[in-house]
Amino acid sequence: MKDYLETECVEKIKKECLLQVFDEIDSTNEYLKKLVKREASSLAQPILVVAQRQTAGKGTKGRKWMDSPASLKFSLLIGFEEESERLALLSPYIALKLRKVLSAAAKEEVKIKWPNDLYCFGGKTAGILTEVIQKKGMAYLIIGVGINLATDPEVVRKINSPVGSLFKHIEPEELERVRSLILSCACEEIIRAVRSLPEKFSAEEIKEWNHSDLYKGRKLRLIEGEKIVSEGQNMGIDKKGRILLQDGNQQKAFCIGEASLRL
Repeated sequence: MKDYLETECVEKIKKECLLQVFDEIDSTNEYLKKLVKREASSLAQPILVVAQRQTAGKGTKGRKWMDSPASLKFSLLIGFEEESERLALLSPYIALKLRKVLSAAAKEEVKIKWPNDLYCFGGKTAGILTEVIQKKGMAYLIIGVGINLATDPEVVRKINSPVGSLFKHIEPEELERVRSLILSCACEEIIRAVRSLPEKFSAEEIKEWNHSDLYKGRKLRLIEGEKIVSEGQNMGIDKKGRILLQDGNQQKAFCIGEASLRL
């Protein structure tokens, strides 16, 4: 843990949850899933797992998360009393709250791509993978987050799409401080968001989302697997966190799929 997270950050996080830091692990999300299946009855408080390196990090839609020394990778496990319709809001709601944390840290406008990708400096900067495990009357939420703190040329070379980062450059001696600050703030915000997860987005939250929507007003194609679910103009989200697509005189709301620009 030394030279990876500042002591002050560690002590602050430990007031909110149990903290485990690994030099290397296959996947922080997979680690927590196994933990729930093995020890669900003893998981009384949130658990935060941080990895310096992931060998099989998971992204959305089963994609692999490209690891980098200049990235922050963590997963947070939080117990939820029961399965609820509120869980449908979880992914976009966490994205909205994390966007605020990252914008404040970077002093840059971080944008959202529905449902849960965050963009800065022209490319994807952070991704969120939410998973729910039902066991013994509880819903265990696993929220995996990967954040590119600075640009890694090796990752840019391997990925055939624009790669963003929270900062254009971070001096090596500043990386520990920046990583610690963002982890602490993000962890605190995510726990608060889950514990106060609403039944619907407020008018102010919808306004904030629409203001920060990367593709607001653009023509989009909504894809699920290999199938095109719908096409239309992105009109933002509704109170249930669903993306709104306008096709001619008809507006439809969708809660599944991945948004991409229609070229």
